Amino acid sequence: MRVSTSWVQQSGTSALLKQQATLNQTQLKLGSGKKILSPSEDPRAAVKIVDFKEKIKQTEQFQENINTARQRLSLEETTIQNIIESVHRVKELGVQGMNDVNSLNNRKAIAAELDQLNQQILSMANTKNSNGEYLFAGFLSDQIPFVEQTPATTPATFNYAGDGSQRQIQIGPDRTIADGNPGEDVFGTSGTDSLFEIIDELSAGMKSNNPPLSALDKLDTSLEKVLSVQATIGARLHAMDRQQNLNEDTILNMKTVLSETEDLDYAEAISKFNLQNVALQAAQQAYTKVQGLSLFNYL
Repeated sequence: MRVSTSWVQQSGTSALLKQQATLNQTQLKLGSGKKILSPSEDPRAAVKIVDFKEKIKQTEQFQENINTARQRLSLEETTIQNIIESVHRVKELGVQGMNDVNSLNNRKAIAAELDQLNQQILSMANTKNSNGEYLFAGFLSDQIPFVEQTPATTPATFNYAGDGSQRQIQIGPDRTIADGNPGEDVFGTSGTDSLFEIIDELSAGMKSNNPPLSALDKLDTSLEKVLSVQATIGARLHAMDRQQNLNEDTILNMKTVLSETEDLDYAEAISKFNLQNVALQAAQQAYTKVQGLSLFNYL
């Protein structure tokens, strides 16, 4: 078979370009630090890389959700604790006012403090978070949850303008957690077991010099409800701590596997680059010599 000079030149040029492309590819990998520059190099590894990156991103979002929920629940926990302390003071005043040695003036003075405590608890029940959302309004977080009926009635009525929903935030692949409590779950319902109305009833009894003993029993029941909510908040905060640690371990493990799949072994790549560079230089020299050959050199 006759081999033409042009074919020899084309073949040599193609070989040089191929070696140059291979060297350039290795150089690009060294620059990027990645084993795979395009999915076509290793489709299975490319799919695995995309999958791990997506899962890492999702788990990092869970961590952000935990931080957001923790801020809200921590504020609620602090608010609840302050409310509990105020209710304890209400009970202390109630027990004190039940003593028969008290005069009407003494009981009126106790009632004045009870009224102040009731307004203080009402203010805390209408606490907003850093986003301007009411803590105890359920989904209707843009509306003030507890409002005393106006004009004032006797006994006083405190209406709830929120709803009974709890916002659920996802903190793990298969786990959500409530970041708050509806106001009626904490402070009771108007006309039945409202904490504000119980305190008002106790105050009204002091002012009339006939404090109702039943108000103290109602107050104990209401306090138990608040304490129960406080316990659930603490449980949720602990659950988020555990989930956050689990998420951190998951992210670390996935990043480790991702690095093994995606990151370049620099020592191996540099050695490969040097060998390819030497091979290219040798090929270039051989091509130059071949191109310089001619029968006229031997005539």
